[in-house]
Amino acid sequence: MKRVVQKYGGTSVGKPERILAVAARVARQFREGLTQNAIVVSAMSGETNRLVDLMRQVNSQASARAYDMTVAAGEQVSVGLMAAALESQGIAAVPLLGHQLGIMTDDSHSRARIQSIRRDRIEAIWRTGGIPVVAGFQGVTSDNAITTLGRGGSDTSAVALAAALETDFCEINTDVDGMYSADPRTVKQARHIAKMDYETALEMAALGSKVLHPRCVELAAKYRLPLIVRSSFDPDEAKRTWIMELTPQEALESPVVTGVSATKDVTRVTVEGFDPGTPILRDLFTRIAEAGINVDVIVHDRLRQGEQQSVGFTIPTADLNDTLKAIELVKQAGGCAGVVVKAESGLAKVSTVGVGMRSHSGVASRFFSVLAKAEVPVLMVTTSEIKISCVIPEPLADLASQVLHAEFIG
Repeated sequence: MKRVVQKYGGTSVGKPERILAVAARVARQFREGLTQNAIVVSAMSGETNRLVDLMRQVNSQASARAYDMTVAAGEQVSVGLMAAALESQGIAAVPLLGHQLGIMTDDSHSRARIQSIRRDRIEAIWRTGGIPVVAGFQGVTSDNAITTLGRGGSDTSAVALAAALETDFCEINTDVDGMYSADPRTVKQARHIAKMDYETALEMAALGSKVLHPRCVELAAKYRLPLIVRSSFDPDEAKRTWIMELTPQEALESPVVTGVSATKDVTRVTVEGFDPGTPILRDLFTRIAEAGINVDVIVHDRLRQGEQQSVGFTIPTADLNDTLKAIELVKQAGGCAGVVVKAESGLAKVSTVGVGMRSHSGVASRFFSVLAKAEVPVLMVTTSEIKISCVIPEPLADLASQVLHAEFIG
């Protein structure tokens, strides 16, 4: 019998009939002796947004502690309903919230990081023949304050729990049947990927594939924990994507480009006119990090000695106001009062990813040639060993994805 943590997302538990369908699957596997499961559930689809909206109506400036207490309630409902559904299947299910299980986090409310997880409670439930049902997305601080883990928190909860329990793998059940070479809604020729290495999966998650959150892939890679991504709506148990360490032969045979990803709602912020001797870069990115904003592409124009410099970087458009506030705090601190700040929204980032790029030359040439032929202007560029990303006008993001996929994947 394999030990497995199975996570079911919001759409998978979005309606009573879906919860009952999941419970039937879990019960069947349990009776057939296939798995010793721990189940992690998200809030029902739309529930977290509803709770956030309620909080905003009451107090848009509420404390982080009150915010987390409110939005964590969605998972409590799902846990209770899933446990009840398993009971209807004759399974002894034990519902557990984050603080009951002992998912300890730091005190960064709404984006907390897991520090430790107790495994004794789940081990005890397994010994008595039961199935633990655990609330994703939440934990508790050392002073018993409820915290939430931010976007993708239930995926992160599931992988962290699987790592703590040393399970055979972690299964992420969602509304798609695995990872694709591109977004099938944009690129009709997108191909299902049966197996993917951690590094490629992490890059694609970070680049906006939206199937997995980067933090959950990071954890899986750290503990060499295989991940499965499958659809809870598809009865075909065989169709899925394995994310795991590839054998040397599999790595050697990997395609040059595994996937094409596009992220929309990108804004470029440019800070111009600061002296090279000022610590503005340090102060600027420290303030932005403290605001919890993820900076992506960075271009620093370092001119001749003595000339004023500029830096440009991209952020999610939703973070623009907080970014401008952070820059203003740096300006008020002195030393860079005369800088000019510009913001350009309506952008997107398109990327190609693949471990095969390490050993193949000419990828960049093909990348930029294809975009030039399609008349897609490139505004910023960033690269790594296994990816090329560029910032482009958002209206051309779908076209760029299509021509790059046709060039590298077919």
